[in-house]
Amino acid sequence: MNTTNQKSHRPISLKWKWSFVISVVTILIAFISLSRFKVVIDRAAHQAVESHFQVIYDEACNFLSEFDHPFVKEKTILSPGNQPKHPNNELAIQYLQAIDSESINLRLFNDLNQLIYMTRNNTIPSINHSGILTNTHVKGEDYFVAFQPIYHKESDIKIGSLQMIVKPQGMIQFLMALQRYYYLILGITCVAFILMAIILSHRFLKPLTSLNSELDAIEEENLSQIRMMRLSSKDEWSELNIHVNSLLDKLDKYVTGQKQFVEDVSHELRTPVAIVQGHLKLLDRWGKEDPEILEESIASALQEISRMQHLVQEMLDLSRADNVNIDYKDEITEIYSTTEQVFNNFKLIHEDFDFYMDSDMEGQDVYVQAFRNHIEQVLIILLDNAVKYSKDRKEIHVSVSKSVTQVEITVQDFGEGMTEKDKERVFSRFYRVDKSRVREKGGNGLGLSIAQQLIRGYKGDIRVESVFGNGSIFYITLPIMTDSRQIYRRKQIAERRNIK
Repeated sequence: MNTTNQKSHRPISLKWKWSFVISVVTILIAFISLSRFKVVIDRAAHQAVESHFQVIYDEACNFLSEFDHPFVKEKTILSPGNQPKHPNNELAIQYLQAIDSESINLRLFNDLNQLIYMTRNNTIPSINHSGILTNTHVKGEDYFVAFQPIYHKESDIKIGSLQMIVKPQGMIQFLMALQRYYYLILGITCVAFILMAIILSHRFLKPLTSLNSELDAIEEENLSQIRMMRLSSKDEWSELNIHVNSLLDKLDKYVTGQKQFVEDVSHELRTPVAIVQGHLKLLDRWGKEDPEILEESIASALQEISRMQHLVQEMLDLSRADNVNIDYKDEITEIYSTTEQVFNNFKLIHEDFDFYMDSDMEGQDVYVQAFRNHIEQVLIILLDNAVKYSKDRKEIHVSVSKSVTQVEITVQDFGEGMTEKDKERVFSRFYRVDKSRVREKGGNGLGLSIAQQLIRGYKGDIRVESVFGNGSIFYITLPIMTDSRQIYRRKQIAERRNIK
């Protein structure tokens, strides 16, 4: 029920948030860009229109300057369709009619500035301007006006004047059409950018959506089956998938380990609990009256309780061994001195054994990234097993050597050895090579499993070579720390911790 409520009250999808943000930003950029483009186009359009009419006006002036006589004022009222009859004016008027258009009004004057001809009627006054079209505000409207005297090319005699009045209606229509195209392009651009933003955000966030779906589908039962798909792209999404898969692997390993821990504990505690229960029932029925049975039952119960206590401690050590590289990431250990100390302790305790140590590292400080207590624990497990299973030839060899990148520790005994079947399972939990003498030799079959988990937790390896009846050799390899600055920093951390 809570899950349903959570899903129904989910926030807005990140995909739509990104789509909205990208759309707004891109539309804003498009609007600003197109607005600037429109200003440029408007200016260019004005210039183009002005240039177009300026060319028409200049050509008309050049044409009229070819006349060698002034234009003549006639009595006839001059208007379109009522042309003057004077033959000197006919050619000029025909030319002006040919270049006439709806947007322009041409006025021809004689040398006395008297109106000879105009292409259409209007009330705009004759305004003196230069020969360049100039924007002029007349009676509340804008016009482009040019007025220029016309001189004969050869004699420089004034033969008249020509005025061009351009009503910007055509220009306005052109600019309005241009504006319509502008808004159309802006609308299409906005729609295109919105679609592009949705597509890009969907494509960009698709791995995140897939990740979210996969994580939603995870249950304890299918934790080992669900993993993120590997992406072909070498980017942050592919790295995220790798990290998520690594996290799922660790989580799966942790859950599996916890299940295994519970199962193993319940299985291994069944026997000692049954033994203690049996002795207590015996005492409850009649044994408490017999001092001999009472003493034997109490001793057996205490022995089994001690064994259970030791078993639980080993199980806890085993469950923690998977996380040593995280919990003890700042720890370092000088491998030769640590091995030598454990070696000397066993040599002192087991005086009936001959211990030999060989090393090419004496006097050298070689560090590994590991907690010193864990290295000691692994060596104690191996040496303790070597002592347990060496009954005839009580001789144990320990050696420490190094290569460029690794250090190797070997522990060799000449005891019972192992079969090929035993070698394959010797690192399994609760596996004992000699099941017939479990109680006699002690142990719960967890030592080598703990050793393997610890060494692998520090990115090392442990393996065994053995010949049945001739003994065994265990090899431990660990990567050497070569960064002197890192070693110094770790030492400083250890010293500060010891001071506290």
